[in-house]
Amino acid sequence: MVCVFRFRTISFTLLLAILLAGCKPGVPSEYLQPGELEDILYDYHVADGMAYADGNYAELAYRRKAYREAALKKYGITQAELDSSLVYYYRHTAMLHEIYSNLAKRLNNDAIALGATANELSQFGSAAQGDTATVWRSERSMAIIPQAPYNTVSFDVKADTAYHQGDKMILSFDNQFIFQDGIKDGLALLAVTFKNDSTATIVNHITSDMPYNLQISDNDRIGIKRVWGFIHLGRGNGGSVPSQTLKLMSVSNMRLLRMHTTPPKDDAAEEGKSGSTGVTPPSTMPSVSMRPVVPGEAEEEQAAPRSSASPNMPISVQQTP
Repeated sequence: MVCVFRFRTISFTLLLAILLAGCKPGVPSEYLQPGELEDILYDYHVADGMAYADGNYAELAYRRKAYREAALKKYGITQAELDSSLVYYYRHTAMLHEIYSNLAKRLNNDAIALGATANELSQFGSAAQGDTATVWRSERSMAIIPQAPYNTVSFDVKADTAYHQGDKMILSFDNQFIFQDGIKDGLALLAVTFKNDSTATIVNHITSDMPYNLQISDNDRIGIKRVWGFIHLGRGNGGSVPSQTLKLMSVSNMRLLRMHTTPPKDDAAEEGKSGSTGVTPPSTMPSVSMRPVVPGEAEEEQAAPRSSASPNMPISVQQTP
């Protein structure tokens, strides 16, 4: 009798679990399922890459449209069906962000497998080597969409004993937009707080499919206390109402690097003579430079801080006490 009772209890529990699983809400059948949408967006990325690879930018818009239409034809759907599915997913941003996260990982893995970014991945070293170390500990690939809380990726790193006076901090990443329409309105900020509690910041607009590189150097050899910043994607439609069209910023090969530097020769000589610590009085502003990285190009020159900038160059370089 006891065995029969236990059997009925177990059977009832299993049946209840099955019923609950069956009642779990899913994507309605009239919309593209998550796996299908992810595959289509992946081919959209490939289509855009093919359009840019042709090199004739006068016909870029035409080629992009043609390649995207070919991707839709491959899956047997229309632009209207894709648009209606995107409207549904934009109302369920958690599901959409998961799709985009999977997409970003696929794109990054494919790039590494093809060797397309091998030089970029090793440009500064992907692990601690000598005087250069990677201090980024989060995901190296991510998808950013205009809806909060998925529109911003932030970081905050506290310096430890591995940081030296005179270190240079580099935020480096590759960017790829997948947009149906609207203004590409990305923003990256890198900030360094020094041991005297002053802060140097540099901000760059993200408007193109290319590698980006932001740098701040502790040339006054004050010492670094904290490194922080963010990457953000705006709505790009000039209004507060979320757009219902495809807007994705895929960030990959994310690197936050710390590079040790040596003091100038004159300072080193003075340090040897006086036996001092080599710390010089801080100037008004630490040296800051930034410009997009071109793979294979020689290391960029240090540029003087600017008071104004073009849309694709630093728009803010400042130090706060």
